[in-house]
Amino acid sequence: MVRPFEGVFGNTCELRLLEFLLPLDGMKFNITELSEEAGVSRVTVGRVVKKFVEWGILTATNDPIPRYSINPASPIVRSIDTMNNALIGRMLGDERVQEIRDYLREHAPAADPGERGTSTEEDWKISPKGPIEPGDRGWGAGDGRDTNPGARDSPQNPNPVLEDSPG
Repeated sequence: MVRPFEGVFGNTCELRLLEFLLPLDGMKFNITELSEEAGVSRVTVGRVVKKFVEWGILTATNDPIPRYSINPASPIVRSIDTMNNALIGRMLGDERVQEIRDYLREHAPAADPGERGTSTEEDWKISPKGPIEPGDRGWGAGDGRDTNPGARDSPQNPNPVLEDSPG
């Protein structure tokens, strides 16, 4: 099957990388992994990735071996994604696209996670006394008044509180 971009724009490293990364929002890859997926040399991928990072199409980690991911906040990426979807729709035809939409609608989760009463990480940042501030000991840590301050650092206490620890 012809890839969406290839069918209209040809076959370049840039297009291969975009086709690979567009559906993988949030996943990070190093140059070698991208090279293997695109089927081109690491040198070529490195050149393209550098250009994409400069344009804001990709984001890079600051790791010793940088990893790259598509930048969904980029207006360029959003436009490319819209175009990619339009090309796929054209290739599949309206009837097949409607079948896919119907399938997704039928197999969608029963409710939004927020409606099921499940909490999110954001929910955990609020304590009964208000937002948890850096240095707070969190829920279950008492009211912050030590009735026996030396006890927390004693050998009898297997879980001493470390004042400089994050959290």
